Order: sequence, then C-alpha cells, then structure tokens
Amino acid sequence: MNERLNQLGQAAQRLNEGSDQLNALISAIDKALGRLMIGMDYVHPRPLQESMSIGRDGKRVIELCFLGYLRVQGEYHLVIKTVKILESKIALASENPGNVMPLLQAPRVLRHAAVDLFPELIQVLSNQVGDLVAQMERRCTTAKGLLEQLEGLEAQITAAREARGPEPAGS
Repeated sequence: MNERLNQLGQAAQRLNEGSDQLNALISAIDKALGRLMIGMDYVHPRPLQESMSIGRDGKRVIELCFLGYLRVQGEYHLVIKTVKILESKIALASENPGNVMPLLQAPRVLRHAAVDLFPELIQVLSNQVGDLVAQMERRCTTAKGLLEQLEGLEAQITAAREARGPEPAGS
C-alpha cells in the first residue's frame, strides 16, 4: 500500500510540475498572439469536451466546451467558450452566445486538451489574416486608381478654367 501511495505522490508531483510548465507556455503563446494584434474572433468547430446532465425538468442539458480566440475584457485571448444546449430548446442553441473564460482560468483538463488544437487555431487565424491582407491590397489598388482618376479630372477642370482666363466680374 505504501508503494502505491509513493507512486501516486510522485505521479501527482510530475503532473503538477508539467502542468505549471504547460501553463507558462500557454501564457506565452497567448501573449504572443496578443502582440500580433490580429483582432479576429475564432471558435474551433470541434468541442474539447462534451457533457450531458439531466435538468430539474427532466430534460437533457448538453454542455459543450470549445477552444477559441475571442475578445475578453477589451483584449483578445485564447479562451474556452462553453455553450449549454437544453433539450427542449435545441433550436435556440445557436442564439445563445455561451460563456467565455480565459484559457488559463479553465480547468486543467480543458487547458491541456486545448493545446492539441493550437496548430489548427493558428492555421485558421493565419488564413483569415492572409485573406484580409489580400482584400485590403485589392481595395487599396482600387482606391488608388480612383484617386488618380479624380486627381486627373480635377487637373483637367483647373486647366480648362485657366485657359478661359479670369471670369468677368458680376457673373
């Protein structure tokens, strides 16, 4: 029995040390994403965790937890978004925004599971930013072309006025 308790104690110590290291890495990743100032919402479509319980009314309540990158208290962070779906109100599930908490405040099991989805989250954010950059560059080209046309038109009007000379007083 003592041997098993020693093994449990050692395993618990390794778990806690590893969890502390993983939390520090998650924090560093979250801060690095924040410094990039991406400013885009994303919720991974696959839940990290799903649980089901029975409500007071005897109907099922399904709780889904998702990894996301969302605005929390005015800044973007890695988060856990929790959505509850009531069996009697499944149609309303998508209308409920759910609860959002910073990933570092989520339970350990969710923090650890979220790390497995980080590569996908980063890929999607990268794709979204790339798409926006392409759209912005196209729009800048359109706006620049329009500005050049307007400036050309303005120059033509100014040249025509100057060619006519001064307008007579009282006109």
